[in-house]
Amino acid sequence: MSDRTTEFDLEVVQEAISVAGVDAWLFAQFHGRDPLATRVLGLPTDGLQTRRWYYIIPAHGEPRGLVHAIEPGALEDLPGSRRRYRTWQELDAGLDELLEGVGRVAMQYSPQNRVPYVAMVDAGTVEVVRERGIEVVSAADLVQRFTAVLDDSQIASHRFAGKRLPDAVEESFKECRARLLAGVALNEYELQCYLLEQVEAIGLTTPDAPIVAVNGHAADPHYVPGPEGSSPIVRGDWLLIDVWAKQPGSENNVFADITWTAQVDSDVSDRRVEVFQVVLEARDAAIDLVHERYAAGKEVRGFEADKACRAVIENAGYGAAIQHRTGHSITNEIHGSGANLDDFESHDDRLLMRSTCFSVEPGIYLEGDFGVRSEVDIL
Repeated sequence: MSDRTTEFDLEVVQEAISVAGVDAWLFAQFHGRDPLATRVLGLPTDGLQTRRWYYIIPAHGEPRGLVHAIEPGALEDLPGSRRRYRTWQELDAGLDELLEGVGRVAMQYSPQNRVPYVAMVDAGTVEVVRERGIEVVSAADLVQRFTAVLDDSQIASHRFAGKRLPDAVEESFKECRARLLAGVALNEYELQCYLLEQVEAIGLTTPDAPIVAVNGHAADPHYVPGPEGSSPIVRGDWLLIDVWAKQPGSENNVFADITWTAQVDSDVSDRRVEVFQVVLEARDAAIDLVHERYAAGKEVRGFEADKACRAVIENAGYGAAIQHRTGHSITNEIHGSGANLDDFESHDDRLLMRSTCFSVEPGIYLEGDFGVRSEVDIL
C-alpha cells in the first residue's frame, strides 16, 4: 500500500513548481527505488521496469522524458517528448539535453538527509545534475502537495474513522473493568485481541496489531504484546492503548490514530497524575501553535510544533524521558509522506499544509516504571 496516487494534472503541477521558485522538477527512477515519483506522476506500480528513466517537468513548457530502449513505454501515459538511450554514453548525452537551460531544479533530495522520508534520489544522481552547473533543492513540499494533501473523500474517510475508533478503546476499557471486577484473569495480549474485535465491530480495519501495554511495557513506545510473555493486567496497573484503523473499501481511505492511557483503579498516584498532566499540556501546546498560526494567516512548519511541545516537557524536568518526535503525517498509510512534527529525530522543515492530517502524540517514558502518551489527530 502507498500514499494516494493522484491523477496527473500537468497544469496544476507546473503551477506548484512555479510557486516553489524552481525552474523544474526532475524525477529519477531505477527499479522503483523512488515510490514518491510513482505516486506523484500517477504511474502504475506493476510491470517490469529494470532500467533508469528520467522525467523533467519545467515550470513552463513541455515535459521531457529519457527512457531506455528496451523499456520505451516506461512513461507512455505522461505528456511530453521522449528520448531513448541504450549505452551509458547515450544516457549522458540524453541528460545534457534533458537538463539544458535549467538553473535550479527540485528533486527527491534532502540536504544532509535531514528529512529522510523524501531522500529517495541517490548521491550519484545528484552529482550528475550538479556537475552540469545546476542547483539542486529539495522537492519535499512539492511531494507533500501531491501525495499528502487530502481530497474531500479522504477527509470524510478520516472523520469516519476518527469518530468511531474511540468507541473501540472505550469498549476495551469497559471489558478490562468488567473482567477484573468479576475476578477473571486478563493479560495484555487478550485485551489486544478483544480490541481488534471491537475495531472490526465498529466497521473499521487495521493492518497491524494495536499496542496494549501496562506499567513498564508502557514505557516502551513500540511494545506490542504477543501470545507468550504478555503481562497480566491487575488493579493498580497503568494501561496504555495505541490503535490505528481506517474505513475499508478504498485504498485511498485515511487512517485515524489514537493513544489513550488509564489507571486500572480509581486511586492514582500523584506522580502518574503529574506526568499525565505534563503530556496533555505539551500536546495542547503543539495544537495551539498550529491553530494560532493558521488563524493569523502565517506558516507553521513541522519542527516548530515539535519544539513547542517538547519545551513543555523539558521545562517540567522530563526532557530525558522523551524518546520520539511529537507527531507524524497520516494519509492512507499510517505514516504518510507529509510533514512530521519533528525537531528531535530529524529537522523537519516542511510546511504543515492545509488539508493534511498529522498526529500529535507526545510521550514521557520512565523506563521500568510506566509511560504516558496522548495522541490525537489534526486535520
